Amino acid sequence: MSGKKLYILMLLIMTGTLGCLVGGKYKPPVAPTSITYRDTVQTDTSKLMQWFELYQDTALSAMIKRTLDSNRDLLTAASRVQEAMFRTAVVKSNMFPQLGYSAQAGGGKAGSEALKVAGGVEGGLLSAFGVLNWELDIWGKLRHATRSAQAEYLAFEYNRSALQVSLIAEVADNYFLLRDLDNRLNIARQTVVSRKENTRIISERFNKGYVPELDKLQAIQQESIAAASIPVLQRQIVQIENALRLLMGLGPGTVPRGFSNFEQALSPEIPVGLPSQLLERRPDIIAADRFLQVEFEQVGVAKANRFPSISLTGVLGFASPQLSSFISGDGFVANGFANIAGPLFNFNQRKNIVEAQKKRMEQAFYQYEQTVLAAFGDVDNALTLYRTYTEEYELLKIQADAAEKALTLSRARYDYGYTDYLEVVVMENSLFDVQFQLSQSLQGKLNSIVQLYKALGGGW
Repeated sequence: MSGKKLYILMLLIMTGTLGCLVGGKYKPPVAPTSITYRDTVQTDTSKLMQWFELYQDTALSAMIKRTLDSNRDLLTAASRVQEAMFRTAVVKSNMFPQLGYSAQAGGGKAGSEALKVAGGVEGGLLSAFGVLNWELDIWGKLRHATRSAQAEYLAFEYNRSALQVSLIAEVADNYFLLRDLDNRLNIARQTVVSRKENTRIISERFNKGYVPELDKLQAIQQESIAAASIPVLQRQIVQIENALRLLMGLGPGTVPRGFSNFEQALSPEIPVGLPSQLLERRPDIIAADRFLQVEFEQVGVAKANRFPSISLTGVLGFASPQLSSFISGDGFVANGFANIAGPLFNFNQRKNIVEAQKKRMEQAFYQYEQTVLAAFGDVDNALTLYRTYTEEYELLKIQADAAEKALTLSRARYDYGYTDYLEVVVMENSLFDVQFQLSQSLQGKLNSIVQLYKALGGGW
């Protein structure tokens, strides 16, 4: 059999074995199915609206858009996705033949003894070759490496989506908190105006001898209590504004306001969906699954490394000591080689590498399960938050109405001398406290919708 036919036969035999894949193909893990939520669950999450459709407040929508365009963490995550895409292309290219070239020109003089041991060149030397290298993926090492890189790319992509959901939720949370602080600041200022007028009236009555000094001192104290809450709220407002601007990729400053929390029109009819649907919607769960696949494919790479690697090398070109005969038939060079290399005895080094990689895959599996369980907990917590804040808000509204009427009656009783000023103080404090609680409860209700939408993986 001629050398050419032998090379062709070897090539056919080698390429015929490319279907062998050590380590098998990846299958997604079986996630927990015995998960139930405490509150009533609807079963269709396919129609989850986008965040821009959820919020009708134009100021909030503008902040969300600015965050998606300019947040530095999100831009970093997007760059990481692009990096992973290019790295995937690099790894994938290893599956194909690599074509290169080499060229050399020079010359020299060497004695006869030096020439015997290839110690130099006698005369000129001109050479130009095209070099073809191809590692045959007989055991699936390159395929596993490519799938691992592709899975890592997808994991980074879904991590970016998860970060996007988280950032949008953080913007909405901070915005509702800011509007709550604005509302409480307004309550405090109105209360100060009312109590300042009350202090003036009681001071005049004291000066005329109608009321004791204790009433005057209590009125001054009540005015100061309300006034002292103003700088506290102003300090918190500045901190939240700066936090929002940082999310938007901006330096410190103020942020525009839109609707008050009482004007927000958010539909609570968000479909919660079955646990199995949640696994398909949460980007962090999908990312954890892809990271698990990364480690699975690396197990395949480690297993394939225990077997011999076979590669083909081809050289085609010209070589000659003289330029005149460089591209002549006598200067033509065509060589082909098949190489095989593999481990023989290495004290179980490669076997232990396989076992170590299996443990990495095991760790990734536990992290996947942890992510899934945490996601179910997020949904259950958000459902409970929404239900309890809704109940709390309705009860606080009743309490606030009653406290306002009680204060009016108490002041009338005091003006007509039926009670002392201490009763008025108690009623004032009760109304001031419940107004703050009502504002905070509404903010909690709005934020619970944000957390529910985030827990469902919506909006990305």
